Amino acid sequence: MSAEILGNMSKHRRIAVFALAGILIAAVFVLVFAILPGLSGDNKRSGLFAQDSNGMPSRLNAELAVLKAAYPSITIASTFDSQIGDWKITMTKGGSTKDLYWAEGRYLPKELLASKDNYRTLIFYIPKKPEDPSTFKKEQIEKIREFGSSESRESAPVSPTSFFEIIYNTSSREDLEAHIVKTEFLGKRVNVHELIVEPLKKVESKILSISRTDEQVRDFIQSIGSIDGYSWRQIRDTSGMSFHSMGLAIDILPRGWQDKIVYWNWEKNKGNDDWMLIPLEDRWAPPDLVVDIFEDEGFVWGGKWTVWDNMHFEYRPEMILGRDVAERD
Repeated sequence: MSAEILGNMSKHRRIAVFALAGILIAAVFVLVFAILPGLSGDNKRSGLFAQDSNGMPSRLNAELAVLKAAYPSITIASTFDSQIGDWKITMTKGGSTKDLYWAEGRYLPKELLASKDNYRTLIFYIPKKPEDPSTFKKEQIEKIREFGSSESRESAPVSPTSFFEIIYNTSSREDLEAHIVKTEFLGKRVNVHELIVEPLKKVESKILSISRTDEQVRDFIQSIGSIDGYSWRQIRDTSGMSFHSMGLAIDILPRGWQDKIVYWNWEKNKGNDDWMLIPLEDRWAPPDLVVDIFEDEGFVWGGKWTVWDNMHFEYRPEMILGRDVAERD
């Protein structure tokens, strides 16, 4: 602003102009600093936990949409509990209601909040393809080796299962086993939770249909030696319960599996410390089309895990539907 113009202004008008300019400059700084965290890779999670107009973190909002789509028979509501300082997730099925707390994606009951670091998030990222071990860097190999050690697995966070209690009635082994049924899948008898019988039938129908024209899929069906389902047990080397314990997982083993490379821990126990470097083509695995069919119906394949389990499928529709949400984390 020129001195001539300022000179023609009264003292009060000059003060007002400078005050207005100061307000505008301050507003620009506020806007810039509000935008910067969202642009910075170092602050990736700040965008995930940004709040909407109701004060709900955007990540929670996205997760609830996924969970409602994955489990349409369950009513899911959310309110903020100011005493706990977290969002309470109320799940209702029939006449039963269960309250959990978000706990940054862990979905835990109040009594477990103090130990929330012992649990991983309910929805975490599953790669779309198994990682090619030929691309692993030295540091990555050592990290995977450490991750697969017994000591690391014994202390690592486990999957939270509280979310599934009201869906599958898993509060106790006795309650759960009232819902375990025997069904037939690809010519084998298997015990599973009654609520995944229908998804398995859809998988079977699609596999059988495609096997009429796909020789690889047809050979896969004929090669199956056994299919195992419900088994009340913990995950090996961890304190977490296996999804077999809820009847939500099946293991498909080929005939002669003892002479094939199927499961990382079996290879490790044979003395192969470089189990993570076994080429994908040397591992037994269902055809890609079969894996895709399972995923289309809400099943996760263990062959895509860092600690790969190529025989394993578990019904986790929230993981499939929430893949894009988890990928942002």
